[in-house]
Amino acid sequence: MILKDDHWEELYMFAKDLADHKTSFEEIEKQLSKKSDDPLVRAEIIKQIKKVQYAVHRKNGLTKIGFGCLFLVIGFLITCINFHSNQSFTIVMYSTSTIGLLLIFWGLYEIIG
Repeated sequence: MILKDDHWEELYMFAKDLADHKTSFEEIEKQLSKKSDDPLVRAEIIKQIKKVQYAVHRKNGLTKIGFGCLFLVIGFLITCINFHSNQSFTIVMYSTSTIGLLLIFWGLYEIIG
């Protein structure tokens, strides 16, 4: 005898596997409709998968933003030290600023979608 929780868990793992292979949510919905007749179960599974997927994207995006800010701060400090010691600072200033800004925008893209 299959319990309802076991069936839900099986459908969730099936849908999560599809989502991990970059399948669209509409396609996942179609595949789940072939396995289950209950629209509430399908909607709940899709909702849970979206929540997990968005949390992963948010975590990755915030990590990239953090590293981008770190590059900007380190570049600022090195630029200030080189400026006060009358050394060339243009390469450090432009390279770390570019890398930092690219990482920040990449992180924002990852979060926003």
